[in-house]
This record gives sequence, structure tokens and C-alpha cells, in this order.
Amino acid sequence: MILIRILIVGAGLIAYGCAYEALKEGFKVHIADHSTEFGLPNIWPSLLHDREDIPLNFQTEQGFEGKDTGYRHEWIMKSMNIQLAKRGVILLNKTRIASSTKCPEGILVHLKGASQMEGEHVFDIVVDTTNDTWIPWAKHHNLIDVSIRYDVEREFATGFLHIDTETDNFSDAELQLERYDGLTESWYRGQKESSNTKILEIMPTKLPVKQEKWSCDQRFSSGMSLWKELMEIEL
Repeated sequence: MILIRILIVGAGLIAYGCAYEALKEGFKVHIADHSTEFGLPNIWPSLLHDREDIPLNFQTEQGFEGKDTGYRHEWIMKSMNIQLAKRGVILLNKTRIASSTKCPEGILVHLKGASQMEGEHVFDIVVDTTNDTWIPWAKHHNLIDVSIRYDVEREFATGFLHIDTETDNFSDAELQLERYDGLTESWYRGQKESSNTKILEIMPTKLPVKQEKWSCDQRFSSGMSLWKELMEIEL
């Protein structure tokens, strides 16, 4: 039996949905990205419209993940890390792709960083999901030859984490989410500043232009669809 080797670059929910589908077909899956811990820091709205659209269990005994539609993005990611690792996914933290080049055996990828895999490795399929993630301090991955890319139009956005008594002071926000911990996230399109002294965290990022894609379940489902699209191309 030939073991098909998959590399998914960009540790976001698109990557996790893609990995979930690849695992179902028995492939050996790797996910690589810059972060020391996937899912942190939280630079995505804690929004989850439909829990049932995500087939992985990410509930915690303490209920840390959230309530109603205000599900913490980083807790979803943490729990999914565990679920996918149990299923065999190899998580390559602190890793950057220095190059990717087609070769007779597949795609030759040069991995740089502090993970358990460094240097040159050949993968049968390379999936670029980096347009789902945005790490402003990280040097970009150098992905030239890939099997498929996730593409979505994005724009700058700013999130403010503040105590719930300040919600009215952010009433012009594009999206407001009440979290289980008594805090509220207020999100705006574009780069925005505030002089409010009750802000606990400012989250500058890039989000999809279409707001429905801000939800965690939409991203995971899009990742599953990306893998199915790839399989149609391969076949």
C-alpha cells in the first residue's frame, strides 16, 4: 500500500477542515505554520453560527469554548489540535516553507524552523491555506508549486475585547459577541483606533470581505470543500 503524504500550510480552520477530509481517506497529513501554538493569539472573531456543521468534538468540561454563537476561536483551535492529533495529523509548529518545487516524486518542500521536521521533504500533495491566516510578524511562506490554493478576498479589520458594561460604547461595531467570561468582542472593518480605557485587547487582523465567512463553521466547511475540489482535480 502506497502512503500518500499531504502537507497543508497555514494552521487555520480551513486547514483543519481540509485535514479532516484527508484523514477520512487514510492519507498521512501534516499541518505546518509559523505559530508556536496553533490558534493563539486569537486574531479571529469568536463566532460560531452552527455547531453541528463541525464534525469534530471540541467541547470542554468547563465550557470554556463559549455559549450561543460566541464560541472562542482559540479554544476551538486548541480542542481541534487534540482531536486531529489523536487521528494521526502531525502538527509542525514554528515552521516556515522556504520553497516548494515540483519534482518527479511529487513536490519537494524545504521546511525551516524548530519542528520535528526540517530540511527537504517530498509530499504528494501540498495545500496552501495561508490566505485563511494572517500573522503580521511572520516571514511569508515561499509557496510556488502547490496542488491547490484556498482563495478568498480579505480586508483589514479590528477587534476590541472589552468588559460587557462598555458594549454601548461600541454600538457602531460590525459584529458584537458576548463571551462566556463576561467579556465582549466588538469587530470593525478596516483599521480602527479607540481611546476607551476599558479595552483589554486590540486585535488587528485581516478578515474575509463576506461576513458570513467570519464564522468558524463556515471556515471549517470551506476547508472540507477545498479538499473535495482537489480530489476532483486529481481524479
